[in-house]
Amino acid sequence: MTSVVVAIVPGAAVRPAEIAAAADACGQTPVFVALAGALGEAELAECAALGPVLACDPQAPGRTVEQLRAHHPAGVTTFSEAMVPLISEIGDGLGLSFHDPDTVTLLTDKWAQRRRLAEAGVDAVRCTVVTDRDALLAELAARNGPVVVKPVRSQGSRDTYFVPEPGALPVGLVPTPERPFVVEEFLVGRGEGDFADYVSVEGLVEDGRVQTLAISGKLPMITPFREVGAFFPSHLPEAELDAIARLAADAVRALGVRRGLVHSEVKLTADGPRLIEVNGRIGGYKSELYGRVTGADWLALGIAVACGLPVGTVAPARSDTVEFQFFNNPPLEGGVLRRVEGVDAVLREPGVIDHLARFPVGSTLAPEGGTLWMDLLRGSAPDHAGMLKTIDQCLAQMRFHIEAPDGVTRVWQAGRGGLCAVD
Repeated sequence: MTSVVVAIVPGAAVRPAEIAAAADACGQTPVFVALAGALGEAELAECAALGPVLACDPQAPGRTVEQLRAHHPAGVTTFSEAMVPLISEIGDGLGLSFHDPDTVTLLTDKWAQRRRLAEAGVDAVRCTVVTDRDALLAELAARNGPVVVKPVRSQGSRDTYFVPEPGALPVGLVPTPERPFVVEEFLVGRGEGDFADYVSVEGLVEDGRVQTLAISGKLPMITPFREVGAFFPSHLPEAELDAIARLAADAVRALGVRRGLVHSEVKLTADGPRLIEVNGRIGGYKSELYGRVTGADWLALGIAVACGLPVGTVAPARSDTVEFQFFNNPPLEGGVLRRVEGVDAVLREPGVIDHLARFPVGSTLAPEGGTLWMDLLRGSAPDHAGMLKTIDQCLAQMRFHIEAPDGVTRVWQAGRGGLCAVD
């Protein structure tokens, strides 16, 4: 049996067992590649029980490439954005197709991606790159209106900020030549009530042919740009979904993506859909959401195209119910998770499928400038109003006891607008 090489990162949304099941569905055995020293003992054992695990030095991947030859790989892929450049390099060394170097840059460099989308006539957003704080402040002063400031390379909206005026720039945000930042115009969303003003588009590319698999709605972000929930189907009308799908597909083609799963985020504005960004992997926990909706394994689709197996036309996702996910984020200051209340009561709520704790009690939650999901609440409702009611009933029963960096343990009430201190 041949194998598929999958690059992984610690604590990823796509778990090793899911990867192994998807590989088996394609007649492949998984070979996991992780950065040397990245996986903890438990996660290393989790992977090793499912397939070989190779530690890779990103500065010298040639040794890993030679080790992989003994496993007769038929394809390489990753479901983690941070590993896209490395798995591309490994694929080149093995003579296996993944994203070419230019496409890797366009998928992982937010400035390069914006330029290419503008050059291709897909979507033009005014932006520039800065490499020091003085240049950043000068750019803010020259802008007429709010902007978004974010690293050229990052994941999970880490260190991404809405800056309505120069004085609102966080003091600690200092670009450097080694870590440049993008300053781009803020795309003003239209009012969507209880729903977010952006959506996620999941796509599959096979030999350059882009298929839209599904478009999920979102719940409004919490400050600064942290995601809290997703649901399917979206609340949008069919005609607008078609326009969003066309925009996302045009963007994927403009970036030169030839194969694999892609995840695009699209802003809903008064002037129509606008591109936020395109990523060269499936969206976080989207394989779970759509596996529940369709009964199909979309990770297997990604592995199939990576291995050159024909996929053909995939039926778009459809659902008569609203399937949802909700995530609680910790306080931005971080801390140590000491206790979680209300989970048993949540599990008794009608419509709740389950609740997954991503961090056990006692875990240190690092200070975050991006999305850090402490847990995953999964459920189903007959409609969007029912979804919101179920989420609110669940969150009303959940409290998190978190020891802050100053040593004081505070109690936080869960809610759709984020945690709120109650003591």
